[in-house]
Amino acid sequence: MIFIGKASTLSGASVKAIRHYDSLGLLPNLGRTGSYRVFIERDINTIKLIKQAQEVGFKLAELKAVLLSNESSPAWGEIEEIMRLKDAKITKEISLLNEKQARLKQYAKSIRDCLINDPDCTKPLI
Repeated sequence: MIFIGKASTLSGASVKAIRHYDSLGLLPNLGRTGSYRVFIERDINTIKLIKQAQEVGFKLAELKAVLLSNESSPAWGEIEEIMRLKDAKITKEISLLNEKQARLKQYAKSIRDCLINDPDCTKPLI
């Protein structure tokens, strides 16, 4: 039997995180022996999947639906789809950040040019 401490070691998730996943219902078929949680390989793999998904920006709420849609194994097709959507969102965020960075550089240049022309720089062209 695998208890929570060993599950933590095997999955790389903290005991606290595993308890949180369980409390949110992300580990729906978790076994119990008395008051102790008992893990099987599938549970360890699910915890690893949750942890990896969080590392690339997924929220637990985003994962809940796909993890609970098929109790015997993750819904890989749905997981692939939410990964595609997350990738598109990240691409858009990168584009917006690049635009902000370009404007920031433009503003900095305007201030620098103003300081060159007027040390008091009373009217930077922002």
